[in-house]
Amino acid sequence: MGKNINIILNKKDIVDKFTISKSTIYIIFAILCVLYIWHLGYYPLFNPDEGRYAEIPREMLFSGNFITPHLNGVEYFEKPALQYWITAISMLIFGENEFAVRLFPALCALGGVFCTYYLGTKMFNRKTGLLASIILATSFLYLIIGSLNILDMPVSLFITLCMVSFYQFSVTQKSKFLYIFYASMAFGVLTKGLVAIVFAIAIAVIYAICTKQFKLIWKLFSPIGISIFLIICVPWFYLVCRDNPDFFYFFFIHEHFLRYTTTTHHRYAPAYFFIPCIILGIFPWTGFLFASVSLRKIWARLKNSFRYNQYIYLIIWFSIVFIFYSLSDSKLVPYIIPCFPPLAILIASRLANLDKDNINLKIPLIINAVIAFCIVLALTITVVKSDFITVREFMLFGSPLICVVLISNIISLVLWFRYKNAYQIIVITIISAILFSFSVQPIMTEVAEHRSGKDVAQVVNLWKNPDTLIICYQDYLQDLPFYTKSRIALYDYYGELEFGSKHESGQNWFFNKTDLLKAWQNNENVILVVPQKRKEDCLETLNIDLDKVEYKDFERYIVIKR
Repeated sequence: MGKNINIILNKKDIVDKFTISKSTIYIIFAILCVLYIWHLGYYPLFNPDEGRYAEIPREMLFSGNFITPHLNGVEYFEKPALQYWITAISMLIFGENEFAVRLFPALCALGGVFCTYYLGTKMFNRKTGLLASIILATSFLYLIIGSLNILDMPVSLFITLCMVSFYQFSVTQKSKFLYIFYASMAFGVLTKGLVAIVFAIAIAVIYAICTKQFKLIWKLFSPIGISIFLIICVPWFYLVCRDNPDFFYFFFIHEHFLRYTTTTHHRYAPAYFFIPCIILGIFPWTGFLFASVSLRKIWARLKNSFRYNQYIYLIIWFSIVFIFYSLSDSKLVPYIIPCFPPLAILIASRLANLDKDNINLKIPLIINAVIAFCIVLALTITVVKSDFITVREFMLFGSPLICVVLISNIISLVLWFRYKNAYQIIVITIISAILFSFSVQPIMTEVAEHRSGKDVAQVVNLWKNPDTLIICYQDYLQDLPFYTKSRIALYDYYGELEFGSKHESGQNWFFNKTDLLKAWQNNENVILVVPQKRKEDCLETLNIDLDKVEYKDFERYIVIKR
């Protein structure tokens, strides 16, 4: 590393002689690959999302039906099928386990990191590209979402590919980039729906208008590109609509327009919801974010920079995604992930020019230190108030993260006030960010243990036989079908399965009280999975004496065998 970095320090000036060899880039990318892959199979599935998106491809493999997605045996049309297909292929190769179901999102996260490196290099230089890729890969929220089997990271990758390819098309006018743009947009639609089209077209058109490149708008609508998009997208939508006449309304109207414009999914949050998500999500680079994106400094850079188009493009990309989701009546934290690649490049472009911009890092470092203190305080309060983690477990799993966060911030502050060496601070931040990212994994493992039904499923598997009826009582444990390889009957609960329950496939699997009593009395092999808060209600409804049945108590559930 020392051979690749040569820094001449003067109290009044910092001269950058920072060069990056290919071997350095390979080593850093190898570390980032290990960061995203090594832990994928170490912790159970997080409910509800991971359980859902693991079970759907498992049922595809079991039934052989790759057109109509099913969840717990009923039609499930909330999302398209691309991630289900790729996860099913991963299961065929690696088995039906946590590693297999998380591999595709993790690879998509790494794909986003590589795209960010490529775009940062093309827009600015290799140093900016490498810094941007490190910032993105080690950002807290990006790392977490990239470690989970949910749809947001794959769609973020395809949106990023759209934006990278369109920018390259605008610069080079090479048609291949436009074709990649349309192909990426199509894969985005097959991952999470129309949002991929909205972002790709809106960002491209607004950028062309803001930079007065109006011909780009005309060139954007390429017959060959549109044909590529249709060839990729249309076949599955045609087949699923053919087999399921009610798919079109539910998917395009209910899951797109009603989800965005109403609170039908009960996910309302205020318009400022994503601001703290970004501030905390970009940690440990939050302080540098404030140093990079203040409105006054952005305007000054835009007026005086020959890279006006690059900055405008990144700002429009970030702003369209941020504003779109902020105006929505349905908000979840992972939605904001497509904002992170342009944000990482903006931060990196600032940090890569410390000598020219003469940045004072005092405020960014203080901001980072305050956030670090808040993280440690929040973790401590969680331990004190929670009933699912002991102080000993916290010290075992949380101490590496706390040590990295506190020590790195103390060292950075001391070195800055003593030497004012900005590049030294960046190197320390890179090292601490990578260590921070690795130290997050033990905490994820501990949290997953309390957000998963794997321990419940293991007991069910010990007790069940081929004709056992498994019933969830006023609840649906999403990963229970995945871990038990069984369909689950539901009592007094529909949730997101309500649409599928109205189909023929849902008949006799959604119980009312009469159905429950009949099933309990007439079946020799019945297993009930009951939330602890519903335990007394269940015992009273079925007139069960726990002393006369087999049962197993868990932290959040009780499993009862007839």
